[in-house]
Amino acid sequence: MRNSVIAAAGAAVLVVVVLVLGLTGAVLPSTKGAAQPNETTRALQEINTAATALAEAPAATYSGRITQTIGSTSGETTVTDLTVTAAGTVSGKVQQRSGGTAQLIQIAGKTFVKGEEAFWRTRERPKQPAGVTVETPAANKWVVVEESFLGIDLRAALRPSRMGLNLSQQDTALGNTELSGTPTGPIGATPDRRIGTGNDPIGVSEVDVDENDGGVPGDRRFLAGKLTIGVDGGGNAVAVRGPLGGGFGGGDGAVAEADLTIKALDAGATRSIYTKIKSDLEAGKLGAWNVTIADPPGSLDCTPGASCVIGYTLNNTVPDLTSGTVIVDLHSSFKKNNVEFNTCTAKQDIPINAGARISCQVPYGPPADVDALTRFRVDVNGELDPAFLTQAVEQGQKISETPATWTPTSSKATPEARRYHLQVAVAPSNYVYTLNDFAFDGRETDGTLLLVYGPGYDAHVNGPVLDASWEGTEQLVAQARDAKRAAGDTPVRMVFAEPRAADAMRATLDANGVTGVEVVTVPAVVRS
Repeated sequence: MRNSVIAAAGAAVLVVVVLVLGLTGAVLPSTKGAAQPNETTRALQEINTAATALAEAPAATYSGRITQTIGSTSGETTVTDLTVTAAGTVSGKVQQRSGGTAQLIQIAGKTFVKGEEAFWRTRERPKQPAGVTVETPAANKWVVVEESFLGIDLRAALRPSRMGLNLSQQDTALGNTELSGTPTGPIGATPDRRIGTGNDPIGVSEVDVDENDGGVPGDRRFLAGKLTIGVDGGGNAVAVRGPLGGGFGGGDGAVAEADLTIKALDAGATRSIYTKIKSDLEAGKLGAWNVTIADPPGSLDCTPGASCVIGYTLNNTVPDLTSGTVIVDLHSSFKKNNVEFNTCTAKQDIPINAGARISCQVPYGPPADVDALTRFRVDVNGELDPAFLTQAVEQGQKISETPATWTPTSSKATPEARRYHLQVAVAPSNYVYTLNDFAFDGRETDGTLLLVYGPGYDAHVNGPVLDASWEGTEQLVAQARDAKRAAGDTPVRMVFAEPRAADAMRATLDANGVTGVEVVTVPAVVRS
């Protein structure tokens, strides 16, 4: 069900008032006759100050709990001194499923875990052929795992920009409300128009802080919807308790809640995090959780009076590593008439993502029927390309330390536009990323600047291009041109929910001589 909020539009003077109120809320006259924000608006202003300070931080460190719920099932992740940078790099301690703890590193699309034995016991490994056992990782060994290993994307949930801009909860409070009224911003004729309603902020307030009241830490405390925010004397967010939203893994419809302390880090502390990550991953060989051994073909050849030789060809697949070795220990038991008469062992180092033959032999006397049972134990000693690691660390530092400016603005008009904006920009639509006086919708972890376009543009496609008679076409072309000018050498990406609209936008930019702007499609996630 969609609700509707209407902001009146009238004379030019009224339009200016609507635009101002869309950003600042209602005001009250002071005793001296000057306009003063009301209590709700003051609370939102304080929250926005904390939100943008956190969003602009190079990194933030968290401790506490995140609970994901889908239907009647929930799972908890405890984090301790877990740092997430603006580039989406993660480093710190995690615990799940009442098991042991583990150190976690995520950088440049790769995930590494160093866990206690109790941590690994709660994990299910990929199925191997009969007789093949992959060793449990040693407690002091970093192990490369798939990105979805923890079942929650901590990079997305805890990126400083995502966490900070989630604090105001204004887009969340709008729900399925469709805003009508005077559009603000450069693309007011499009489905991604923003509307300044002039209404008071929704569901925000400051509450008293009492000693030992069980609330979140902080000198001051604010409520935004169901989210409680603790703020220190300098106006910085130091704790949150309440909903984070969805889109962090865990299955369709999964939503997350958090009870966390927060500490924003400066550039120097962020560099120290990257230095430690590089040192940790360079320190020794890497294990691999997702090593797979193909069903090994084998042969048994016995020569009476000589020996029995058993051999197998083993091929391994390690999707997350490109160099190093898979160590295979073979143990074969030989039987005559179901009675063991000898055993042999062998060890073979096989290059990662390759194959080799491994064999062993035992003395063999008079002719007899011989059976053999073979078992394999497998371990991985992988390596990271030093150039890859150096580049990942340098790029992460550069992105994290690039000055960022987030600015409160009016929300996008439709619930579809707001949901898609959050999905792609990983930030609510009531903030923009400002660079050289241009408002982008967000910034990717690699620094790419984003412009986000949800459903509704297909209706304005005319042949291979956008309809020239539609007012939004000219607005989108101008926006792309201005975005490229403001971005300079930084990549700009226009992201559309609809493939046909993306193709038409790409052709329209070509026809208008706008170059250097990437246009891609990311399908909208359908809510269950």
